[in-house]
Amino acid sequence: MLDSTSPNEFGRAGFVYREIKRRITELHYQPGDRLSEVRIANELNVGRSPVRTAFAHLQNEGWIEISPQSGTFVRGLTDQEITEILETRLVLETYLAGRAATRISDAELDRLRRAFVAYGDRVSDERLEDYLDLDLQFHIAVYEAGGNSLIRGILTNLIDKLLWIRRRGTESPNRIQSALQEIQAVFAALERRDADQAAAAMQAHIQSSLDFRQLYQSTDKPRAGVAGADTQPSSKLAGEVKIIGR
Repeated sequence: MLDSTSPNEFGRAGFVYREIKRRITELHYQPGDRLSEVRIANELNVGRSPVRTAFAHLQNEGWIEISPQSGTFVRGLTDQEITEILETRLVLETYLAGRAATRISDAELDRLRRAFVAYGDRVSDERLEDYLDLDLQFHIAVYEAGGNSLIRGILTNLIDKLLWIRRRGTESPNRIQSALQEIQAVFAALERRDADQAAAAMQAHIQSSLDFRQLYQSTDKPRAGVAGADTQPSSKLAGEVKIIGR
């Protein structure tokens, strides 16, 4: 939970936290970018204290690194972290899919049906962001139907990182089409309220992501500077750094 000295301060820190996290997950800030506390505070029209609080929370979640010697930097995920994220999803989403099959309401099932139809209609255009948005809708619907708020919270944070991983890589059109088939299998099992088959289908779906994980690995890419961030390659985190706005 974000530390704060007052409700208003909590609100400002939460706003800064969400905005920086959004910029990281949408690739406006890249691994190795140095985050300037002063620049971000000025840009978002807040004091430096909410920015420091947001930085602390983001560091706890693994989005940034804070070094007293060299500053605050966006961090990338290691191959091991990527694998661990997918393995965690494999366990938790398999479990929730089985629960969802026995607990899902007609309204929730209809919402899944609409999400799946939209997913299928739009993925044919092979637009990555549409694919990611619709895939996220489908999985969140399963989480909610699974009826475990703690697991849902854990998976929500993992999905943010998974989206980041996918955007940093190249989503294979073949993988998109196979994912549609896998989600269709999950959906069909949910419609039948078959817990064992829903769990098995979700397990197969996430396992496929593990098999394709090399597509999602983080790679350093050249990019233009963004307000609030100083562009630096990750190899210079502890080396020579140009400081902007401080």
